[in-house]
Amino acid sequence: MKKIVIVSFIASSTLFSGSLSSTEITNMVAKIKEERVGISLFKLEGTSNPFIVKEKKKALVKEEIKEGIVPIIEIVYKVDAILNKAVFINKKWYKSGDKLGRYTVGYVSKNSVTLKSPNGNKTLKLEKKKKNFIKLKQGYR
Repeated sequence: MKKIVIVSFIASSTLFSGSLSSTEITNMVAKIKEERVGISLFKLEGTSNPFIVKEKKKALVKEEIKEGIVPIIEIVYKVDAILNKAVFINKKWYKSGDKLGRYTVGYVSKNSVTLKSPNGNKTLKLEKKKKNFIKLKQGYR
């Protein structure tokens, strides 16, 4: 019996201790309605840019070009398909003689393509994809 009285006392005290009076609620709503002063535009302009990493990279490239140093950015070319001497590289079809960046598409074989440039040739191979087959059993028992 003592346990039931103690448990009910604790439960009722926790339920009613969290309730707010109407004056407390009115005061809280009044505080929410008050106009809040944010950061001034002057202070905001003086803050650092959170995206500084990308801007630094762009700034370095611009400075290098001004100084006569041209950075070499290597583009990754991926062969997705080859069909009738045409090759599908980076979501676009090319044939022998077409320009692809600083390269010219050369010989297209059934599983590779040669890209030519004054600095040297580059051979791209068609990536073999795994063939997924569904095995079906014939007949039911």
